Amino acid sequence: MPAKKTKKKSVKRATKRSVARKVEPVRERKRDKMVGGKRDKIKIVLKNLLLFGILFVLSVVIATLSSNELIDQLFWILAILTAFVAVAFLIILLVFLFMKKIKK
Repeated sequence: MPAKKTKKKSVKRATKRSVARKVEPVRERKRDKMVGGKRDKIKIVLKNLLLFGILFVLSVVIATLSSNELIDQLFWILAILTAFVAVAFLIILLVFLFMKKIKK
């Protein structure tokens, strides 16, 4: 029987580039790309809630002050939409705060 050929493993030399560069685990790299902690999410939700609340108030004020019926109806529809989004952000904020209380 012929002898089996075996390959010799080559030894890699440590170069300056391979030593200087550290490879981070995959979990840490994914965590860096994610949005920050709960505080950042609560701040974002609070800002959006405030923005849509202000838009709701402005659209209601403009709808009541306008004399043109088309503009009046347009701003009432806008008020309904912004109120709906503001309530959604309020629910999200309450869920985040509730989760924060439960964790403690």
